[in-house]
Amino acid sequence: MGGRGAASGISDKGRKHSVLVKDNIKFVKYNFGNTTVPLETMSADKRRIYTTINNQGKVKFITGYSKNSKLSWQIDASSKEHYVDGKRINTPHIHIGNDHVNTKVKSLNKRYRKILHKAQET
Repeated sequence: MGGRGAASGISDKGRKHSVLVKDNIKFVKYNFGNTTVPLETMSADKRRIYTTINNQGKVKFITGYSKNSKLSWQIDASSKEHYVDGKRINTPHIHIGNDHVNTKVKSLNKRYRKILHKAQET
């Protein structure tokens, strides 16, 4: 998985992080540096969901990948709110799309609230 290495537990740049897997959710916490989202996965696990934990032990991001291992959606669980067409979208919210430029930002629907709740309980 490129420089972030969430599939192996150690990136090719030497950034170590701990990994926990529950159902189809893989939890990632970096041991040092900024908390970042795994952008693409080279994992054999299709449709994997990654939960990125911040330094305080709280869920920061949850990212979902498509069957061809491309970023499909991202839940921001603890970031600033966004404004879309003049309307404020509170956190948590979701970015739907495979890049950070042309994504749609929305409030969480029932499916994504369930995923967030499951990740926060683990």
